[in-house]
Amino acid sequence: MNLIKLRVGFVPGSTLEAGTYPVTPVVQVAFEREFRIGVGRAFAEDMRQEYVYWLAWKAMHCAGRVVKPFDEWLGDLTSVEVVADTVPTAATP
Repeated sequence: MNLIKLRVGFVPGSTLEAGTYPVTPVVQVAFEREFRIGVGRAFAEDMRQEYVYWLAWKAMHCAGRVVKPFDEWLGDLTSVEVVADTVPTAATP
């Protein structure tokens, strides 16, 4: 199973903490409720940068980082990079 993480960067001097944040199931469900589209479908059929940025914003929030409201947070954002890590899963019978 692959766990998607997002590496987030901010303008110099920003009070926001750059780093890598996981896109957990909580983040995925929040995305689907916010945009009323499945994550897989959104990225396969109707890819919008807002989707990537929103996932990063929500992932930071769910990781316990204090973040600004989304539109203010965008003002400090410089980059979001998708990073896939392989996570071992239990064998199924």
